Amino acid sequence: MHFDIRQFWLIGSLTGAACGLLVLSVRRIYPAHFARVLLLLGIGNVALGINYALRLGTPWVGQFVANVVSNTLIALCLAFEYWAIGELKHQRPRRVFILGAPVVMFALSVWFTFLQRNISIENILFNIVDAFMMFAIAWSLAQPENGFRPFADKVSCVVYAFLGTLTIGIILNYFYDDQFSREYNFSAPRAIVNNISGILAEAIMFPLFLLMISDRLNRDLVVQAMRDPLTHLFNRRAFEEIAFREISGAARTGAGLALLMIDLDQFKQVNDRYGHTAGDDVLITVAATLRDSLRDEDFLCRWGGDEFLALLPRAHRDQARQVAERILDSFHSLNFALAGDTIDIAVSIGIVTNENGASDLASLITLADSALYQAKKTGRRRFAFAPPNPAAPLTPLHSPTQA
Repeated sequence: MHFDIRQFWLIGSLTGAACGLLVLSVRRIYPAHFARVLLLLGIGNVALGINYALRLGTPWVGQFVANVVSNTLIALCLAFEYWAIGELKHQRPRRVFILGAPVVMFALSVWFTFLQRNISIENILFNIVDAFMMFAIAWSLAQPENGFRPFADKVSCVVYAFLGTLTIGIILNYFYDDQFSREYNFSAPRAIVNNISGILAEAIMFPLFLLMISDRLNRDLVVQAMRDPLTHLFNRRAFEEIAFREISGAARTGAGLALLMIDLDQFKQVNDRYGHTAGDDVLITVAATLRDSLRDEDFLCRWGGDEFLALLPRAHRDQARQVAERILDSFHSLNFALAGDTIDIAVSIGIVTNENGASDLASLITLADSALYQAKKTGRRRFAFAPPNPAAPLTPLHSPTQA
């Protein structure tokens, strides 16, 4: 069966250009970060399509455009894919790879096309540059993102690593045949495999790339649905779901459970005097301070305004007391410089455990709120426990820390 390489070039030209233009046309509907990634991917695919179109026009455009420019465009495509994946994974792509691959490819193509003509050697070096970029892309995909490797990243990593290995095999085949002719037979089996692998690679990688973006969009939507946009703590909806699970589990197993209601003392004065922007900065720092004061297994939520809830699984009265004391100690040395003033930020804490007999989140919050009110009533900058018997009067128990 006779293979006409021009048929593959036509397929590659149409596929690359169509995919690139599609991405460039839809990228505006995506968030800014993903729009940048799609811009790079689109440019890379368009460059690949132009490369094959130029090869088709060899009789009319001449050797420089059909050989030198087309080779450079393939390197440019791989460079933009490497750049796009780095942007997608929040990495710092190496500029030497982004700029170096097309520059090196251009220089090698000019040299072996015109100055010391040997298209076979040129194609060997062309494949070396391509293989290097493919392995660089595979390495970038293999790196974890926030300690997690998405499935689409793993598959894409394997694809690029396979393509890089296949390209190395094509290079070794040159030395096995010991054929380094000045001209190049594009209809030879080796050339056909080289071109088919490149076209199939883009056909496979394009949907995988979109899958990587889709996976991250879905995760971002989940995070947005569960997190407070200012402090990035759990929001009320997510906290209610977590609390339901933890309270049910504690009821089944008899494990301890504590809820801390934390409120900033006189925070309204900060907003009134320094503005809501300053107040937001304070809340962000407070959230980070609270998170650092809790145990790894604890859950922290911005319940509303300047009020926070902390759920402590497997915590009894003593553990809850230790956490509350740690929180008060962390705020004892915390202050803010606002408009030339230095202000202290303090908190009051109401604590309830499942030993109080509460069986749901609403009951725990009611008791914790009552304990918080008692803590504020007796002087702020302290914590108070809801009593084991809900009918008994509240008795404040506060940290010796006092500003």
